[in-house]
Amino acid sequence: MEKKEKESQENILKIYEEPTQIGLNNIGAANSMNSTLQCLCLCQTPSLINFFLKDSNKGVIMNNNIVKENRNLPQLSPEFLKIIKILWDKNKKGTSFSPYDFMETVEKTNRFLKRGKEGNYKDFIIYILDRIHRELKRYANSQNQPVIQPLNIYNQNNSFLHFMNDIQNDCSIISDEFFGIMESTNVCLYCKNIYISQGVNYPVIYNYGLFICLIFPLEEVKNFRNENCVNSNIQISQNNSVTLNDCFCYNQKTERFTGEDKNYCCICKQLYDSEFTSRIYSSPNVLILILTRGNDNRCNIKLDFTETLNLTQFVEVKDSHQIIYNLYGVITLVEQSESKTHFIAFCKSPINNKWYKYNDAIVCPVKDVQKEIINFGIPHILFYQKSKKL
Repeated sequence: MEKKEKESQENILKIYEEPTQIGLNNIGAANSMNSTLQCLCLCQTPSLINFFLKDSNKGVIMNNNIVKENRNLPQLSPEFLKIIKILWDKNKKGTSFSPYDFMETVEKTNRFLKRGKEGNYKDFIIYILDRIHRELKRYANSQNQPVIQPLNIYNQNNSFLHFMNDIQNDCSIISDEFFGIMESTNVCLYCKNIYISQGVNYPVIYNYGLFICLIFPLEEVKNFRNENCVNSNIQISQNNSVTLNDCFCYNQKTERFTGEDKNYCCICKQLYDSEFTSRIYSSPNVLILILTRGNDNRCNIKLDFTETLNLTQFVEVKDSHQIIYNLYGVITLVEQSESKTHFIAFCKSPINNKWYKYNDAIVCPVKDVQKEIINFGIPHILFYQKSKKL
């Protein structure tokens, strides 16, 4: 992107002197989905908001890739554009509206996402981001791609280059901001994957994949943390809580596959016990953390989280000395009964860097971040924005 064009996009939000504070009406027990839309459409990601607000992108959004494939399919990107325009309409400041068209489009394109099924909050955010990504994909010029050697799964660099070559036509404004890369390694415990070619050892099989969010099952995170404490002779905390550090340690744990779960070793040509490890290879600009608490959301494990998150030790490729993220959105469960669950969103405005609480149609400023956000309710989704290079 040319520097002038980039500056032009960044200037779009400068016309706002203060947030519009527009709420979303609850249209049929869908307030967890309302909370998700508030965090995405009001987030501290100017490039995403500017992309949809910029007039020159309207043609791409209204006539996207899926339209070209099948004009009979409902399109999500134009409906997402409508919501962003309304939420950023200065003339509608302090009002609320009902996102009927957007929710109907979601229901038409995904039969598993229906209003009234509050357990779908994590599937909802993954689906809409993936759907918009597929609609707005831009295609690279394959002639400019570097020539790479034949795939060697034991060579880390070459395996990664093949992965990047495969996804060259899988880019969009969504992937630019929300997609990270996960690296997984698999080691056969019989031969240790010691493969020698031209005097070089290749002890590990490498594989790469994209992720749009990280999902942390808090019960499993707690058990994993406690097991490590026992193995390391560390006293286990009696508090029924885990930290984000515990969550990321769980995310990169090593799993052993034995018995019926044995993996096929392409060197031994048989099934053998193996160890599988995953690690964040490259972290996204926007990091979405989904916290699962069982099917009924009744797991009462407390998550200790802060406004600043340091991921330096958990990311392999560093684009700066430290990888720091700042919290800008939280979706939290504040009420639950046998027949009702109620979620609200907290969003940090990119206009004045102040926090606001979005309780469906009701919007109000947050006075005490620690009390009203960090120590309030039961967090289900956290949104973090990567800081500029340090």
